[in-house]
Amino acid sequence: MKRLILLMLIALVLLSGCEDKKPTPTEETPVPVKEVLEIHVISLGKADGILLICDGETMLIDAGLTEHGSVITEYLKNHNVTRLNYAVVTHGDKDHVGGMAEILRNFPVGKMILSPKKENSPEYVSMTKAVNDTNTPWEYATLLTEYKLGGAKLTVLAPGKKALEKGDDNDSSIVFRLEYKGRTALLMGDALTRTEKEMRDNGYTLKAEVIKIGHHGKNDATTKKFIKEVAPQYAVITCSSEEPAEADALNVLRAFSVEVYRTDERGTVTFFTDGTKWEVGTER
Repeated sequence: MKRLILLMLIALVLLSGCEDKKPTPTEETPVPVKEVLEIHVISLGKADGILLICDGETMLIDAGLTEHGSVITEYLKNHNVTRLNYAVVTHGDKDHVGGMAEILRNFPVGKMILSPKKENSPEYVSMTKAVNDTNTPWEYATLLTEYKLGGAKLTVLAPGKKALEKGDDNDSSIVFRLEYKGRTALLMGDALTRTEKEMRDNGYTLKAEVIKIGHHGKNDATTKKFIKEVAPQYAVITCSSEEPAEADALNVLRAFSVEVYRTDERGTVTFFTDGTKWEVGTER
């Protein structure tokens, strides 16, 4: 009897050893990065802060006023941004550079890209100090330089020589043309009519389905000749109820049947594409 019981126990042990056992995971399986381009035009009033996310890589173009540094920091964290591949200051105006020092203190940045025109405003000095304090690599934007962001390519089309020599601070703005799987966008900073003309005269490819309008929709940018050449389907304007987009620019866009999104009316505006078509989301 004892022998029978012993044999049964041995059989049970052997059977239990034959059961499928799931291996204990030693690390999390990586989540595939979704192949999509996102352009987040953050609502900051009459100030610029644009977050690009493409195939898991990130670029911040401008950071609004000084007080917007915390707003943008929170926005980035809410979108799971832990580092920036690039941060860009299109030009030295305080409503573009103001919050960048705080961004540099809160996020590691792979490379800082600056307009060739230096400034000496408190906001600009604060930004350059933060660049040095954090040992962030930096360079000045040069014409036709290309930057890769995931599967996207951004090409510098401005500032050009004439705009830098004869234009005002706004004409020192970096302008990017963005391409992703056949979809295109033009990001104008505060570039004015002088820059628009210089880009046309240089024979650059300007056609783009999405355009971020220069200088907050003021009348000193967005000419008919320029918009005709760009031929956008969508336009986004960063402005406030106190300083809204102006009639001349809006009338030009209306004349070319461009679908216009204003941050004073719609809040943050986000453009999405996987390469097939654009989708637009708004805060309100």
